[in-house]
Amino acid sequence: MRIAMIGIKAIPARFGGFETAADEISRGLVKLGHQVVVYNRSGMSCASGKSYEGVDLVTLPTLKSKNLSTIVHVFLSTLHVMFRGVDVVHYFTAGATLFAPLPRLMGKKVVCSVDGTDWQRAKWSRFARWYLRLSERLAVLFCNGLISDSQQVSNYYRQKYAASSFCIAYGIREHRSDQRDILEGFGLKEREYVLFVGRLVPENNVHHLIEAFEKTATEKKLVIVGDDPWEKDYVRSLKSTRDPRVVFTGGVYGDGYAQLQQNAYFFVLPDEVGGTHPALVEAMGYGNCVLVNDTESNLEVIGDSGFSYSGKEGTGALRRQLQSLLEGPALVEQYRDLARRHAEEHYRWEAVVAQHALMYQEILGAPRTSGTSGLAKSVHS
Repeated sequence: MRIAMIGIKAIPARFGGFETAADEISRGLVKLGHQVVVYNRSGMSCASGKSYEGVDLVTLPTLKSKNLSTIVHVFLSTLHVMFRGVDVVHYFTAGATLFAPLPRLMGKKVVCSVDGTDWQRAKWSRFARWYLRLSERLAVLFCNGLISDSQQVSNYYRQKYAASSFCIAYGIREHRSDQRDILEGFGLKEREYVLFVGRLVPENNVHHLIEAFEKTATEKKLVIVGDDPWEKDYVRSLKSTRDPRVVFTGGVYGDGYAQLQQNAYFFVLPDEVGGTHPALVEAMGYGNCVLVNDTESNLEVIGDSGFSYSGKEGTGALRRQLQSLLEGPALVEQYRDLARRHAEEHYRWEAVVAQHALMYQEILGAPRTSGTSGLAKSVHS
């Protein structure tokens, strides 16, 4: 099959969940014998040349704007892919599907990975929220298939739009590091810090996490990995904490990211917007005990292998759970192993790639190939 991926910032992945997914899926599909092209945004790719481990790269410009960067790049990428010999155009995020009818006019199949209720994110303007809600409807109307990353998101599209979707989650990272330079650079010691990874935006509730941690009795540190160029005031407010135990690293990728994940005491995710959080899946894969806001999607990911707190109650409930785990190293160690085994059983990139291949084949009405038969079965809800 010939597949094009549109809507991400760039691969190799350095930015977020969709970038990591496109990176892993595209390279995995190439290993299965398929042809894949990924559209990168200019100035955001660290790849040299027009190929990355067998994946064709097309780099196109865009505007430096929070609300327009994605849509402009998607438009240019769509115009380009219309005249390229591909079978399937895969859009990442429903906000990209305004232009989905164009490749369909050229006989191509179109699928979209939908990212929960993205319009609920506080970073968007009123117009952007309206557009993203409209985009959900456009994704249902214009796409041959939808991909949700959790059963909660799948249920949302079924209940709101009577639309079915393929439910395919994320995978865990295989890279392990034997280095310590990032830990040493931030003054960190193994198992002596609590870890958060994600964008520093209000709906991820990092302010709740810092406020709760400030009230804990511990010598351990709280490490905040991530940033957001569009939320400067919010990020500034977070960094105004006077607690010396709180460490901000900014964005950390590759080997440094692996160092931070695999040496944490436990991982905490206080986000409140639906959908699977890739860093949570990765934390479990690295063998981290995890503590999450009790959203439906987060509870779906951790199963019986992690801890949760009442998001409705907020900071108080989070502080109590933080303190309990900080005082319970034996319990943390027990759940570290449970989380790792749960992730290895349910979140493997090999299975994710195979599920995508089967989904593309179903959309195309093609018979299954020997490269994917029996590896995984796509979940269709």
